[in-house]
Amino acid sequence: MADHAPTPAAPTATPLDRRDLALRAFAVVGLAFSAALLVDYLHTPVFCGGHNSGCDHVRNSVWAHPFGVPLPVPGVVFFSAVLALAAAATPLARRALAMVGGIAVVAGLSFIGLQALVIHHFCKLCLVVDASALGVGVSALLLARDEAATLTERLRVPTLAFMGSALILPLAWGLSQPATPRRRVEPVVAGLPDGIAMPDVIAREQSAGVATVVEFVDFECPYCRRQQEAIAPVLASYGNRVRLVRKNVPLSFHPHAAGAARAQCCADEQGRGDRMAEALFTADDLTPEGCARIAERLHLDMATFRSCLASQRPEASLERDANDARAAGVGGLPTLWIGREKFEGLTDADALRASIDRALRAATAPAADASTARSGT
Repeated sequence: MADHAPTPAAPTATPLDRRDLALRAFAVVGLAFSAALLVDYLHTPVFCGGHNSGCDHVRNSVWAHPFGVPLPVPGVVFFSAVLALAAAATPLARRALAMVGGIAVVAGLSFIGLQALVIHHFCKLCLVVDASALGVGVSALLLARDEAATLTERLRVPTLAFMGSALILPLAWGLSQPATPRRRVEPVVAGLPDGIAMPDVIAREQSAGVATVVEFVDFECPYCRRQQEAIAPVLASYGNRVRLVRKNVPLSFHPHAAGAARAQCCADEQGRGDRMAEALFTADDLTPEGCARIAERLHLDMATFRSCLASQRPEASLERDANDARAAGVGGLPTLWIGREKFEGLTDADALRASIDRALRAATAPAADASTARSGT
């Protein structure tokens, strides 16, 4: 019987490394959700909550556009780079992923902490992106600890396919949705019924012959800033027929709001309170140094301005405004009282103008009627 050479065994595929698979999976999820957030930032919020949601608060916070760049952009770039490195499956790519692993962990934890401790609101999609960054970071660091671990070359095509889908599908679907117009907020209290008096702190600000607008604001609040874009041209169109009373309610989680409010109080002592407020609403820098530069630009007496800031007068003014806000039932910012009507949240120009017209009619009514309107009796 002739001897036969043994048949060589068929090559067996190298088992897939679970750490490698986890890294790619986390990166695909992070990329998809980052792309969805990008739609919400640049087009219209179709993925993550609308007006006054946690997503909306985060999206409109001062942290949402670092250096003018929408925050989802770095997310898209980061997760795309991770997937590209994983698809390359070279020793150099593995070392690069090990380097970004630590950065991803720090970034994920930092953004979660920012929402919890600074913004005090959570964006659901952002949390998924942050958790994905943590997953990518931990997986990359675990791969880096094992000298024998390698990236799987045969996953190159599937990785690139998932990468393209995660990026294109959310963008294509989201951008195909019609843009949602800015929500119009109707008065929470419109035309108080007879026998129901407006709060005393609002009633005492009313003046015969003019419409009185009482505004509670925080100069660092993104909603207050957006509200000014609508209300400023409306008030200007009425001239001296409208009287604006601004009350400062700096929120504790806005780090520079209280300092900006104190600066406005001190500018008001020199008759420039409204000019200072207008500048603060559009300023990028609300630090003490930034407020001082605004004061100089408005030609305030800087020695008097600094003396005021060092005194307790601004604190007393802020305390009075805070008490007024509580008495007026202010539950969120911005809040406006226009005559007898209360607006909470962003209010468009048409609603503001209609309310001012109603307040003007009431304020210019015969004296007896005006007295009744102010007292609600």
